[in-house]
Amino acid sequence: MKERVVEILVFLMTELRDDKQLHDIDLAPLRDRGYTTSEISAAFSWLYETMGAGDAEATSHARAARGSRRIFHEVERSVLSREAQGYLIQLAELGLLDDRDIETVIERAIGTGYAGLSVQEVKEIVAAVLSSRERPGSTGGHSMLNNEDTIH
Repeated sequence: MKERVVEILVFLMTELRDDKQLHDIDLAPLRDRGYTTSEISAAFSWLYETMGAGDAEATSHARAARGSRRIFHEVERSVLSREAQGYLIQLAELGLLDDRDIETVIERAIGTGYAGLSVQEVKEIVAAVLSSRERPGSTGGHSMLNNEDTIH
């Protein structure tokens, strides 16, 4: 999964969090920012495969998480820039990453051996984690679209 598709997912989940249904989301802002129809279709495909085809189910995932909040350890704070830490928190709040995904992203970030990873660098890790995540009801295969493929 490409980082651009993750950016679209963030947009879609933010819209869903505002109590919109998938079919009510205006996609013009995405097109205006240069996202292709294929990228937008890939994001919708990921949502349908991961969170179910129902708008209500996708909307419930977009609601803010309740309960405890994760505190970044000193080592994690040194590996992730403040912006990257905030980005991970945002993805968790939107329901795109669960606790296990956050841990996986942080482990991979630490494994890079670099300090102060940027949001863009973390987006690359997040895209890899989301694309490798096992989807509910999946038989193990993942659908992948080419640059000009669309879902109808």
